[in-house]
Amino acid sequence: MNLESLAQGIRLTVLLYQEDSYLKEASCGIVRSEPDDRKSGYVVLDRSAFHPKSGGQPSDRGKISADGVVFDVRRVMMSAGVVIHWGKYVQGVPGVGPAHMEIDWGLRHRLMRKHTAAHLYDHCLSTVLGNHVETTDSWVGDDGYIGYRGRLPSKEQLQAAEVMENQMIANGARVASALMTREEAFLTMPDAPNMARLPSNTNLRVVTIEGCHGIPCGGTHLSDAREIGRFLLKAPKDLTEGFKVYFDISP
Repeated sequence: MNLESLAQGIRLTVLLYQEDSYLKEASCGIVRSEPDDRKSGYVVLDRSAFHPKSGGQPSDRGKISADGVVFDVRRVMMSAGVVIHWGKYVQGVPGVGPAHMEIDWGLRHRLMRKHTAAHLYDHCLSTVLGNHVETTDSWVGDDGYIGYRGRLPSKEQLQAAEVMENQMIANGARVASALMTREEAFLTMPDAPNMARLPSNTNLRVVTIEGCHGIPCGGTHLSDAREIGRFLLKAPKDLTEGFKVYFDISP
């Protein structure tokens, strides 16, 4: 089904995951429910704790329940500011009305850890190289990586950034977010690694790790870098116009 048609005429979804990344469950209202086939369908909520696939972060999973209904959320997408949940009918078929949502917290927390770890590596690599780095893309799901423009640094430089990150993780660093206009963001952090590929007509949510410059980001993050655990540098990949740094976290 066309996502644009599903979002048509629906008010913008209230993004609860941006207000509180640690929110595991909450009440909500189903404002649209459309079948995909006999066993699956699409559900649109008035507010959602589910992060859609975007910005290099995989979508959340979980469930939406109502009286006599259980809907297993497998994928979450966004169209024109409306969050759309695709999943399987476990019990009954969702209808318009009050409901309850619950995310898969184990998955969410791991994605938060990897997302914050990726931001922290941007800072550490910039510090080691002595100049700001520009990101091209990233992925914090399985086989996670951060893409950068420029020449591939030496193995020693990449490892030095890894050591620096793990020291910062061990020491702990608070993570905070705030909304800014693009103009405010550019004035306060002109060297943000992803500034060049951000939308020009919307306010930006800026995530700042203590001791680091802020980075515009709509994803979910930890409240303290200590929760990352340990950052594990994997093999980098040299590309024609840049490079990728593959990474993981432990445990």
